Amino acid sequence: MKEKLEDCLTVRSLQKLKNDSLRRYQRFIDGDRSNSIVYHLGDYEQYCKDGSIKYIEISTRLELDTATEHVLVVGVSRDITQRKLHEKNLIKTIRTQHKLMNVEPSGKNGEFQLFVYFFGKFRVCTKPHENPIKWRTSKTEELFAFLLQKENQYISRDEILEALWPEAAMEKAIKLLHTTIYNLKTDLKKTNVCFNLNLTNGFYFFDSQHFYSDLSEVRKLLNTSVNPYAEIDEKSARDIEYAVILYQGDYLSENDYSWASAQRAFYRRQFEKYTFMLARYYFLRRDYRSTRRILDILIALDNLNEDYHELLLNVFLFDDDYAGFIKHYNDLLEMLQRELNQPPTQSIQTLYQQYRDYAQICIKKKRAHF
Repeated sequence: MKEKLEDCLTVRSLQKLKNDSLRRYQRFIDGDRSNSIVYHLGDYEQYCKDGSIKYIEISTRLELDTATEHVLVVGVSRDITQRKLHEKNLIKTIRTQHKLMNVEPSGKNGEFQLFVYFFGKFRVCTKPHENPIKWRTSKTEELFAFLLQKENQYISRDEILEALWPEAAMEKAIKLLHTTIYNLKTDLKKTNVCFNLNLTNGFYFFDSQHFYSDLSEVRKLLNTSVNPYAEIDEKSARDIEYAVILYQGDYLSENDYSWASAQRAFYRRQFEKYTFMLARYYFLRRDYRSTRRILDILIALDNLNEDYHELLLNVFLFDDDYAGFIKHYNDLLEMLQRELNQPPTQSIQTLYQQYRDYAQICIKKKRAHF
């Protein structure tokens, strides 16, 4: 608790934490109790005693001490270095699957002027998955990301200023916005893209129909293809598989955009929920290979979710892979003890005991036979 943040976080992560915190604290003090202000989940780089750097995930909640009027920060952090490594490997695998399955965006490529990717690192390409456009400034890139994620919506000037220049005075922020819009149009013009951003009564609007984005595809899947209150059928299973290919990391996870944190958490929850439904769909159809493939993706995202581990243990049992069952159970036991200092859930322990009882019966039958 006595260790200073300057001594344990990298310079980049320290600046990121300060930027996130200052805006949240001020909004919280001013009375904002929205989820995006009260709750925050972020990834940071932390120094270890041996000089190495690990990735940590910090989840915080703001509370108000009514007696002192002080803002209290309640939070927890955990080591996600292994998860980050798994994510990188997962992204490579998904990109390979994307090429093998020859999944193309909806419509013909000729209909789109730009291909925009929000999941993982924000990228804008003139052709699918080619080298992204290089922007004159980082704010130019951030402005384009902020505008495109608001597709087919009127966007108030004040909303843009609050998101991109929250600390700047109004007059200065407006000048920065005008300069950044000019840079944006100039950069896009170099790629032969005409970006008409119209301002009417303080609201910006643009035509997004010529821009493909993975975010638009994911939203379409969530809104029209997958019904959370119905059982998964063959069509919705294919749709979720497509979402797995599109989800190349958390939403804007490699960009330090404070305005994206709430959406990042939302899309993570949605992705995990529907992907876990897909894993159970495969399990009930005895497609254990596909079940394991999907569960490996989920565990790489959240290795402390015991629902994922419990289903995977059941896969080992139903697939008669008893060696895999024992190994995964022991690995889970060790990880939970190390990370949370607690045993697995009662249902997982019961599953393990049932396996032990079954193994003892098999041993007795074998001895009786001889």
